[in-house]
Amino acid sequence: MKLQAAIDYDTIHEALDLMEEIHPYVDIVEIGTMLGLCEGFRALTVMKERYPHLKVLCDAKLVDGGYDIAGRAFDAGADIVTTIGLANDETCLGVVKAAHERNKEAMVDMIGVPNLAERAEELDKLGFDYILVHTAHDMLSRLNAPLDALASIKKSVKHARTGISGGITLNMIPEIIAGNPDWIVVGGALYNAKKPGEVAKQIKEAMK
Repeated sequence: MKLQAAIDYDTIHEALDLMEEIHPYVDIVEIGTMLGLCEGFRALTVMKERYPHLKVLCDAKLVDGGYDIAGRAFDAGADIVTTIGLANDETCLGVVKAAHERNKEAMVDMIGVPNLAERAEELDKLGFDYILVHTAHDMLSRLNAPLDALASIKKSVKHARTGISGGITLNMIPEIIAGNPDWIVVGGALYNAKKPGEVAKQIKEAMK
């Protein structure tokens, strides 16, 4: 089980300061949508140069220009690029093609998808390496960790790895682990913590 750190600061300097504390416990470092918009593709380059042994994810959530934009992200240093399950198949296939041409990986975020099981099966057949169950930030006050959605998707896919994201805290980790995701995405619980290194260590140890 892998740990993905979602970093949504405004600057790469803040992101690097956080990574200095948490990098021993992280498998995937995410350049979050906010950070990517503020800093551009250079954030991917800087992070990959600093931590070449980690997978760097570009959370672009692409809904258009899949092949071209994903290609630029990969060439800038990303190992994984995201689209969303609501995007059309052509965009999704573009992200997958750009990834696999470079021996890299494509992730699809299921945020907002109503027919999860059906769409997950379709996306699995399109060749995605990762399918992510994601509770939107704007919905966190109303929804619990979507373990039922994860279970539904896991039954629908044959090839892609499945993960979970959205407001996950240290206290939720035992419940999340019981759902048997392939990876867990943690953001605010790390960058809002007074001692993020300790929180990351505790999460990683609980995942073993």
